[in-house]
Amino acid sequence: MDDANKVDAVTGPDDDADVDVFDMPNGGGAPDGDPRWAVLPQSEVLSVEAADDFLCWRDAMVVAIVGERNGGKTTLVTELYSCFLRGTFAETLFCHSVSLMGFEQRCFQSRAQSGGLHPETPRTSKQEGLSFFHLGLANESDLKRHDLLISERAGEVYREIRDRPERAAKMVELRKASSVVFIIDGERVSCPLKRHEAYSSVRHLIRATISSGNLPARTQVQLVTTKYDLLEGEAFAGARESLTEFERSIGKLVAGRYEVSSFHTAARDPRPGAEPARGLAPLLRSWLRPPAKMSFREIPLPMLTNEFDRLMLYRESR
Repeated sequence: MDDANKVDAVTGPDDDADVDVFDMPNGGGAPDGDPRWAVLPQSEVLSVEAADDFLCWRDAMVVAIVGERNGGKTTLVTELYSCFLRGTFAETLFCHSVSLMGFEQRCFQSRAQSGGLHPETPRTSKQEGLSFFHLGLANESDLKRHDLLISERAGEVYREIRDRPERAAKMVELRKASSVVFIIDGERVSCPLKRHEAYSSVRHLIRATISSGNLPARTQVQLVTTKYDLLEGEAFAGARESLTEFERSIGKLVAGRYEVSSFHTAARDPRPGAEPARGLAPLLRSWLRPPAKMSFREIPLPMLTNEFDRLMLYRESR
């Protein structure tokens, strides 16, 4: 018997000994009844079911980010989170998130600790399906809390809508959204050979989304141009003019049905001394703006067949 076993034979095993979870086999969990283990809440991005559970707990606003691959959807959201690591942003304070690990996993490759030569953002896989980031924020002035659920979905799925518009009717994030962000890729706009294809893609997405009937009447429709730093300078004056004209055309396309606003962002400008997360502050404030309240009369209702069903209309008319 070695010395350690002799000690255990006399005093019993050391209940305070450290447990190295990295030495456990994959799939190992907390031993039943072991007081040294505690189950922590999950902190990955939220599934659709988890987002629904969250909405039963908190009155959160849903933001749907819509765009094709490599447009900068995930970078925009993760850089927004990174702003709060530096302190107050857009007159708001960070106060809570149930998706911290999801944010950190997507931010790591953009940091010096990753050892990469350039900041990167991992692409969202089509197999991951729909998920949501969560941000709990408080006004700097009165500390009133606001919760945001921001959608995360692979750009390949949105590209398929161009060929099969009927798929837009099945997208849950659009049905629940208070704001729908259509991403315009500034890098493609800066290239004359890709510019009209970029505009056409966004226009088809907007038409498919609206014609599906899946978009609530009071939803904010937002055109967000990413990588706007690539459109600066005299050489790109024509690109900026064409972008302005495209934004006007979308406003006319949905006039009378939805409120349309435009934002120009440079979430990760690589130039030395560039302002971080440029253009994200006004975008964030627009997401936090309370949506206009709807009357029961404005909500499409099924056929009401009895007096109990009609009671809510009676209460609204009083």
